[in-house]
Amino acid sequence: MKFTSFLLTAAASMLAATQTFAQQTYKLSVVPPLAGYRDAVASSINDLGDVAGYASNPLTPQAIIGFTNRGGVTTGVGKLAAKSTFSMATYVTPTGLVIGDGDSGDGRPQGIVKLGSTVYNVFGNNGGNTHALRADAQGRIYGYFIRRGTSSWQGGMWTPNAKKVGSYTETILGGPGVPWAFNVVGQGAGYGNAPRQTASFWSNTGTRQMQFLETMLDYTSSVAYGIADNGDIVGGGYPAFTSRALYWKASTGYALTELPVLPGDNNGTAFAINNAGTIVGNSFYGVPGTWNSSPGQFVVWTNGVPTPLAALLDPITNAGWSITNVVGLNNRGQIVVTVSNGVVQRVGILTPTP
Repeated sequence: MKFTSFLLTAAASMLAATQTFAQQTYKLSVVPPLAGYRDAVASSINDLGDVAGYASNPLTPQAIIGFTNRGGVTTGVGKLAAKSTFSMATYVTPTGLVIGDGDSGDGRPQGIVKLGSTVYNVFGNNGGNTHALRADAQGRIYGYFIRRGTSSWQGGMWTPNAKKVGSYTETILGGPGVPWAFNVVGQGAGYGNAPRQTASFWSNTGTRQMQFLETMLDYTSSVAYGIADNGDIVGGGYPAFTSRALYWKASTGYALTELPVLPGDNNGTAFAINNAGTIVGNSFYGVPGTWNSSPGQFVVWTNGVPTPLAALLDPITNAGWSITNVVGLNNRGQIVVTVSNGVVQRVGILTPTP
């Protein structure tokens, strides 16, 4: 794949030219908590609006359990073994396959999948760590891992064995590197070392090799954080004391675009993107040459134009809640967030108004 250069250098002009579109607004729905748990954190949302995440109680922070919310019903994932200390749900497919992490009693994360009522270890990584992030329509599971005694993370794909339920065959993705996110067809996005940390893409064909994405000479590092089902990728580029929101568009051969930030800001990061090109992330001001920065704001880029997320929230449904984290979005435009009312922490779904 050829990576060509396309750097956005006229952000102000683009802002002026594209402000005529009708901006989307969002209503908040708060996901019911898992019974017996006070707080909840979001991991992802699928195209049906189903959510995956984990629940906890403040007095027993080690007692973390994964959950899903499907059709308005919140259900615990369970744990890998009776002596397990935690589980986390990272994704639930539209058909109900639950992917996540859990341990077998030693606190080391292992990739897990819930089939029916049983939780299985996707990859028995003895003494290492494994993180399962996504599954495709064939039930193949994608994530990353590190083996005991090694120093490099690698991407992995685990294919279900037809003759044994809960058993998987491992395929190592090209690397070394860490794919932070996968899409519905198994393409991945994250970072590798080149030798500096560099945003990377994993294809879903052939040997599934890692490919470095375009960066700029002044970046000391870059990371891809999200990938849409159509292959578009977003992330962050990091010159000294600076964060830039980045966009690599698949149809242009993954040419690089630096996204504009809010007026008055000079830093930003893009977290996730959907097939419509809607991007979520943040924007903030940093004192040049220092690590000192403002708290910043969560933003939504529509047609390349950033808008503060807070300005798009329905005042009635969002009353009493503050967004503490923006996690991702689906192809219906729904954004999954973590919210707080000052007492409890919950998962929220921001749904576009008609």
